[in-house]
Amino acid sequence: MAGARSAATDMSALASLPASRQALGAVGAIAVVAAWELGARLSSAGSDALPSPTQALGSAWRFLSAGELAQHVGWSLWRIVAGFALAAAAGVALGVASGWYAWLARLVRPIVDLLRPIPPLAWIPIAIVWFGIGEASKVFVIFLGAFFPIFTNAFRGMVSIPPVLLAAARTMDVDGPALLFKVALPAALPDISTGLRVGFGLSFGILVAAELIAAERGMGFLVMQARQLGQLGVAVFAILLIGIVTLIADRLLAAGLRRLVGRRSPT
Repeated sequence: MAGARSAATDMSALASLPASRQALGAVGAIAVVAAWELGARLSSAGSDALPSPTQALGSAWRFLSAGELAQHVGWSLWRIVAGFALAAAAGVALGVASGWYAWLARLVRPIVDLLRPIPPLAWIPIAIVWFGIGEASKVFVIFLGAFFPIFTNAFRGMVSIPPVLLAAARTMDVDGPALLFKVALPAALPDISTGLRVGFGLSFGILVAAELIAAERGMGFLVMQARQLGQLGVAVFAILLIGIVTLIADRLLAAGLRRLVGRRSPT
């Protein structure tokens, strides 16, 4: 009885850890916002230098309509989904294939190693020449930014599979495509999911930079437009909005990946 009671206590303590971490994170965020609000209110420069959070919200309420705000967020999310989906499909497929077939890795890795250090934003002028200033150029730059971490982690996951796992599967007559899809790929899913999250996070930063340079809609464009119009409060609100949207999207992706990795883990 004592052992069972102790085990139950340990389980409840473990279950409370995520909640306590979330509570600490919320307390930290509230403290930062409160300090920002107080510092902005007491600053001699006033709201012309750095608006407080409440002043930024007030500016957004005065100058932005709900429909306009939804349009900016919607266009940014569409670009993210399009570029990231293409990068995920290409990065995972090529990374898994290169990790599985040594000859393909020898062919692909030098090209990837050559292009990977180039900042995605350096491709913006070329993307504009190739695709114009429309949506295709922004999707292309997002694709490049997300592709390389996804490919690298997928490749690393495949080459890091313990050989004993594959040997054990072969002793049970699992070989060929079945070995790849039923054993190797599930074993590489944790690394693949890491690459997807890294690529997704980079997509947002690249998107905002691309929208600052050439866009007529989007959250990055909203920052630039507010700066040009002298609406610093709206610019600060747009920056906070980018952070909030990124955080929510990342949490949703992480939750989906946790369910996928748990379901497909090899036994």
